[in-house]
Amino acid sequence: MPDIILDQSLCVQCGQCTLVCPNHIFQRKTNNDYPVCITDAETICISCNHCLAACTGKALTIGGITSDECLDYDKNVALRFEHIAHLIRKRRSIRRYSDKPVTDRVIEQLLDVVRWAPTAKNGLPVKWVIVNNAHKVRELAGLVMDWIKEQPHSERMVEHWNAGGDPIFRGAPCVIGAYTDDASALWSPIDTAIAVETLELCATAMRLGACWAGIFVRAAQSSHKQVFNQWLGLNETEMIHGGLMLGHIGEEIYQRIPYRPEASKIWIR
Repeated sequence: MPDIILDQSLCVQCGQCTLVCPNHIFQRKTNNDYPVCITDAETICISCNHCLAACTGKALTIGGITSDECLDYDKNVALRFEHIAHLIRKRRSIRRYSDKPVTDRVIEQLLDVVRWAPTAKNGLPVKWVIVNNAHKVRELAGLVMDWIKEQPHSERMVEHWNAGGDPIFRGAPCVIGAYTDDASALWSPIDTAIAVETLELCATAMRLGACWAGIFVRAAQSSHKQVFNQWLGLNETEMIHGGLMLGHIGEEIYQRIPYRPEASKIWIR
């Protein structure tokens, strides 16, 4: 429940706070009036800070946060649609990695950007557990294999594992798990999926290889959940909802973007 303060000495009556607030907690009768908060504004506010980002005069303080603590737009970075389209089209799920480790600094850079991925009602429920050690990744893969051995039609994966291969994480030196506390989160699977895909696209932009670790997620959500939670340092109400293998690209070399069929569409006009 954040305190909301409007400094009228700084307010230029631009009205942007009334336009950008998703819950319409700011109102004014005319364009010449200062905005005022509705009743129970502090209860309704979700601390998205859209108003701070839009306020022309830096007149607002939300929960002790001011406009000065927002980041400025870099006017020298002009993203074009074709750049984003090319990034999405060239992204590949990488399953062959080099032995070169991913530095903690690079992972911190990636996750620093991902905190801006959208979440339902700005709940920001997604947390991360980083396994950035090849031996620990192998140990985690072993826990997944314990679950796989109980599943039907697992013979090929078990044979691959027993021969020294890694059918779980494909030799990635780093695995990042995304989790939420399901006792309080509203849209855990969706919020987590958005965050993990944002992470993957950022990794692609840094020329790293990544691949969704779906088998790991299924195992971590299974009857073996507490085994994984204990190993990962999570409590009993927390749940892994997403996972990403991460590493420098090994032998995979793509010469072109693969074919995809056109999207199925229903137009309602």
